[in-house]
Amino acid sequence: MDALSQPSSAGFASELIKLLVQVAWADHDVAAAEAESLVAFAKRQGLPQQELDALQAMLTGRTPLIPPNLAVLKPRRTDVLRAVKELLLSDLEIAEEEEAILSQIASLLA
Repeated sequence: MDALSQPSSAGFASELIKLLVQVAWADHDVAAAEAESLVAFAKRQGLPQQELDALQAMLTGRTPLIPPNLAVLKPRRTDVLRAVKELLLSDLEIAEEEEAILSQIASLLA
């Protein structure tokens, strides 16, 4: 079972999505595969339509990114890092900026 399909609480899923959107934008471009993966994950987690709409707006650059609440993510650091890595690999390449953000996230959640 991959990290983006694991069940989680709605609050955790919402914060994880916020973090993953930031990761997706790390290389200044959101690949279609990244966007599709995030939207599919958000839908599987049962996020409300309002959050799905906000996600779409962030993915297309129409609204500023919402920072995640790291305190919600820290207890599940392994799940978070696994989901980040999975997202980074969804477009089959990891840009230098994306490698740096993975390291930063690991530090922030330590």
